[in-house]
Formats: sequence, C-alpha cells, structure tokens
Amino acid sequence: MASKPRKVTQREIAEIAGVSQSTVSMVLNDRDGASVRIPEATRARVRQAIEQSTYVADPAARRLAGLDNQIIGVFTYEAALSPESMDFYGPLLNGIERAAERAGCDLLFFTSSPVEDGSRRLFHKNTRLRLADGCILLGQRMDGDDLARLVDEQFPFVAVGRRDETDAKVPYVGLDYVTPTTALIERAAHLGHERAVYVHHDLTSPAADDRMNAVRAADAARLLAFDYVREADLASLPGAIGAASVVFAEDSFLAEDVIHALSKAGISVPGDLSVASLAEVRGHRVGDRALTGFHVPREQVAVEALALLQQLVSSSAEEDWPQLDTQRLLSAEVEFGATLVERHPE
Repeated sequence: MASKPRKVTQREIAEIAGVSQSTVSMVLNDRDGASVRIPEATRARVRQAIEQSTYVADPAARRLAGLDNQIIGVFTYEAALSPESMDFYGPLLNGIERAAERAGCDLLFFTSSPVEDGSRRLFHKNTRLRLADGCILLGQRMDGDDLARLVDEQFPFVAVGRRDETDAKVPYVGLDYVTPTTALIERAAHLGHERAVYVHHDLTSPAADDRMNAVRAADAARLLAFDYVREADLASLPGAIGAASVVFAEDSFLAEDVIHALSKAGISVPGDLSVASLAEVRGHRVGDRALTGFHVPREQVAVEALALLQQLVSSSAEEDWPQLDTQRLLSAEVEFGATLVERHPE
C-alpha cells in the first residue's frame, strides 16, 4: 500500500515561491485579494507554488490551501451536456444539483480538460481539482489509474456507478443491474420462452459487464438458451433469430434499433417476437405499448453520492474512512411493460 502524502507546510510553499512565510499566510487568508496590498505577481507565484507542491489531499493540507469552502467538484469523463448524453447524464446532474442546493454547497463543473478520443483526462494540467473540497466523478468508463491515484492520495471523491477498473477500494454509489436482469429473464422463462438473443454494444464497462454476466449466468443455469449479437452486426439480427422468441437489448436505444431492424424484416413486436431492455425505459415505447425494462433511480444515486462525499470530506482522519460504507448499490425497479409477452405456440 502506498504511503499517505506528507502534509505541505507554509514554509515549504514560501521557499518554492521565494517569499516570506507571512506573505504566504496573507495570500491564503485574503482569498479575493481585496484586503492586503500584495502585488499580483507575488500572489501568482504563491498560487503557482501551491499548485506545484500540493495535490491537496489530506484535510490539514486542504485547510492550508483554503479549501474548506463548501464547493463540490463534478467531473465527467465524457461530454455530459450534449443532446445525445442528456438521457443518461440529465437525471444524475439534476440529482446532484438539488442535493447540493439542500446541503448549501456550490458545484464546480470541471470542463477545462478537453475531450480527446471520447474521454477527458482527470489529471490534465487544466483540471483544477484542488479548488474543490471533493469531487463527484461521472462516466460510463473511467480511468483506473485516475481512481487509484485519488484513493492513494486520500482525496475525497465518489464515483457514480460500480467501479472495477482498479484494485483500489473506490468510493462509489451505483446500480445493481444483476438482480433486475435476472428477474426479467426469469419472467421470460415463466412466460414460456426457451430461447433468446442478447444484443449488446460489445463494450467493456462495469455496468455492461454486470448485464452480460447476469445473462451468461442465466444461460448457464438453463433459464433460457442465449445467442449473442453485437450492435455492429445488428443488420444480421433477423437471420439470427432462429428459434428464439425473445430479444434482450443492453439499453433502450439499442432496443429501439432492434425493433426497427425486426420491423424492416417483417417481424412485429410483440406480435411475432418479444423484446426487453436491460436499462431505463421511461420515454421509450413501441407504438402505444410501454417497453419492458427497468426504472432506474438515477437522481437517488446522485443524492446518495453527494451525501457520501460529504461524509468523506468531513472525516478529517484517514482512519475514519474504512468505517464508512463507501461502496453502495441501489436497486433498479423492473418495469414489465407490454413488449415481453407469453410465448406464442408454434
């Protein structure tokens, strides 16, 4: 286990900046620069020295840098505010905003790190994490090295979603996708279905892995016999149906693509084939029928993530952290909808 970063003193900051310790103290205690006449160039050197010498992780060092200021950071690995992303991120951001308002905290949305190859870098030179008391991390896929470094340096943070990108114990609040996936498969078996197809994105993330593992476990237990089709091969789905009477899709947008591909081949849903989504189905319908899938409490996930982060921020001693329940999974509610129906006799 890596050692905890050493506390940084005002004397060390003064030496790096080439100023007196009293100057450092005045800069830190005069945050807006309005009360003490210190040249801006000197202030800039002190701020740069703090930036260079501290990734301010432990609470004592954070107080030295003046960071107990009720600011919570929000970092998203992917662009969160695009129309394509809002279906996923909108409820999370709404939940964080409302919880922060109730807690009397301000939110600082870290956007200075550019999105490159579909992802932001948490430790990009432009990402000023030290301005916040702690940070909420959002992203379908996160960098394991980032998470390990945050844990190692005892920086208060909470990831949204179960994380397995690193062996470090990452604080997170996520969703249990295994239980509702298994419940939907069991429902299909109860309705007489014997063979199924699972259409998936063929991408690796904790949530995607949880769904796939639940499907494979049901396959191995012979609840249903599954065939597997990647999103990239969706055009071949009608020919891959065979004896299957139900299709499960990894998410609701993919379920809509599945239904479209089947419709083009003259296969109606649910008249000829049942379809279910292993994700949130609010707002997704097949004609006048509600799509079968989950109701996901994303706002509640965000509320609990911020509450956990506040606990981490307020726990000044590192030894207090193991006493907290820092890895939490909330349950998604199964929505049986109207697109998973009894298997039609052959």
